[in-house]
Amino acid sequence: MESYYKPAVHECYFCGKSEFKNHSKAKYWSEIDLNFVECKNCGLIFANPMPTLDVIIKGNDALNFVMKSRGTLSQYRGGKEFSFYLNKFKKSGILLDVGCAEGFFLKGIEDHSEWKAEGVDVIEAAIEFANTKLNIKAYFGTLESLENCDGKYDFIRMNNIIEHIQDTVSFLEKTNKILKPGGQVLCSTPNGVQDGAMLKAANRQGIILNMLENHFFYYKPKTLKKIFEYCGFRIIKSYCDGIKHSIKDFGLLPGAKIKNSYEKFNLSDYKNLTNIEFNTMGEDLDKMKSDPSMKTSKIKFNLFISRLSKLRIPSVIPIGHQQTILAEKI
Repeated sequence: MESYYKPAVHECYFCGKSEFKNHSKAKYWSEIDLNFVECKNCGLIFANPMPTLDVIIKGNDALNFVMKSRGTLSQYRGGKEFSFYLNKFKKSGILLDVGCAEGFFLKGIEDHSEWKAEGVDVIEAAIEFANTKLNIKAYFGTLESLENCDGKYDFIRMNNIIEHIQDTVSFLEKTNKILKPGGQVLCSTPNGVQDGAMLKAANRQGIILNMLENHFFYYKPKTLKKIFEYCGFRIIKSYCDGIKHSIKDFGLLPGAKIKNSYEKFNLSDYKNLTNIEFNTMGEDLDKMKSDPSMKTSKIKFNLFISRLSKLRIPSVIPIGHQQTILAEKI
C-alpha cells in the first residue's frame, strides 16, 4: 500500500506552515485510502499523503474508459456559448483551454468567432483526436510543460482543473507568465467549504466516499483568492453557485444520507482497458453543426434563462457546490 503514495508532507503546499488538523477520510478508486487534512493557517484542504503520479495516471485512464467522451454536442455548443463571452472581452485573440479533452469546446469557439483556440490535456488519445480529427492545436502534457509560449495567450480557461494540481503556486505562476499583459484567466473549481463539508458529513454517517476523480485539493474561496493574488493576479470577480444541494451537503437535512455513487468502482478492474470511442466521435461533427440546439437564437435564449435562474453568491458567503474566479494579469 505504501507504494501508492508520495511521502507525507509536513508543510502546507501554499503557505508553508506546518500545523494541520484532521479533516476527513475518502477513497480513490476503492483501493487507495485518502486522509484529508486542513492547514490551520491558510485553510487549504488536501490529501496527505498524496497518491503518486503513476496512480493518478492509472486513475485518469480508468476514468476515461468509464466516462467515455467528456461530451460532444454539449461541448461543441458550449464553445459557441463561450464565444459570446469572449467577444465581450475582445473580438479576437488566442485562448488556451487547460484540460481541453477531445477539443469539441475549442472547435465550437473557432467555428463561431474570430478567436484562435488551443488546448492542453494529459489524455494522449484525446489530444491525438483534437489534432487529427478536429484540426485543433492541442498539446499533450500539463500547462507547466508548455514551452516557448510566454506572453502568448489573451485568455486562459481552466474548468475543474486546479483541484487536480499538486503545486498550485507554480501552476498559477506559469499561467501568469504565458498570459499577455492584461490577459484574463477564468477558473472554476469545487467550493472547498461545501465539498469539504460533504466529506465530513459522509464520515459522520459512517460513509467513506469513493472518488473517481483526483480531487486531492479543496480550496475555500478566501484561500483560492489569496493564491491568485500571490501569483500576480487582480481578482475581477469571485462567486459561488450550485446551491441546490447545499443543505444536504452540509449534513443539515435530517435523515438525508450522502450517496456514495461510485462505491463499486475498483481501479484494478480497468487495467489494460482502452477507450476506442475516440475513433468514432468525429463522424458526429457534421450532425452537431446542424443540430437544432446550435441555433444562435436558441442558445442566447437559454443563456438568458440560465442567468435568471442560477443564483450567483459573492464568495464571501461560501455557499454553493462550485466557485468561479475571473482574474487579470497585473
